[in-house]
Amino acid sequence: MSEPEDDATQTTREEDVLSYEIYFWIVRSINEKGVVKLSDLRKLYQKSTTKDKTVQIRPLQEILKLVNDNLLHFQGWSAVMQDDRITYVNLERKMTFNLAKPSETERILGLLEITLMYIFVAIKPSAKSPGVTHDELMAYLEATTTAGDDHKLSQVETELLKKLISPNARAEFVKKGYLSYSKSVENDEEVFRYEWGPTSRQSVDPVQLVQMFQKMTGMDSNQLKEQFKRAAELKAQQSLAIEDGVVLMKRGQIK
Repeated sequence: MSEPEDDATQTTREEDVLSYEIYFWIVRSINEKGVVKLSDLRKLYQKSTTKDKTVQIRPLQEILKLVNDNLLHFQGWSAVMQDDRITYVNLERKMTFNLAKPSETERILGLLEITLMYIFVAIKPSAKSPGVTHDELMAYLEATTTAGDDHKLSQVETELLKKLISPNARAEFVKKGYLSYSKSVENDEEVFRYEWGPTSRQSVDPVQLVQMFQKMTGMDSNQLKEQFKRAAELKAQQSLAIEDGVVLMKRGQIK
């Protein structure tokens, strides 16, 4: 009985990629407009599914369910359908991440979460160069996301990280606005540093990530006093921006 259920829920690589694309598209739409239009979502789905006629992808309704499950898990957003629109209610809670059989989308979102958590906690705002260096970030990800005692990335893992996190505009997390990077020359060597990008600053809950870091490390709240202070300030800015957006929508200035 369990095997048919597993087959029914197993997603293909193409479906994972499409889910990933729709996930980030919804996050941007919510941040920019406060709502998602189903008509626009159908256009995105049709554009993606007609690229290769030989690839069979499940209906939009099923793909959207997968995406909404991930939005609930990673953003704490619960979908509410209203005619041709979808709005999302922030439930302000974190759900447990299931590492049993992660899909490609889950792996990518898990890496994004850990990356943003580490960068936010490790950054020193008062430093001359406050960002986290590329080497520091890669070392942390290698130590926390790999199995086994040697903590070495496999070739597949290395290629995935390179695709997602690199100091260039084509890297997925940079292209989607979750990370920004800067370059400096130190001791005659180029050094690349990462900080949160505009999408992260608008849509990612920093307090939740600092709390997650605290649970992972067992650190006392006093040891993370500066990080919690920064997180509370950024979350307040996010809330204010959302309120301003709602006001503009009611005035008809955002359609």
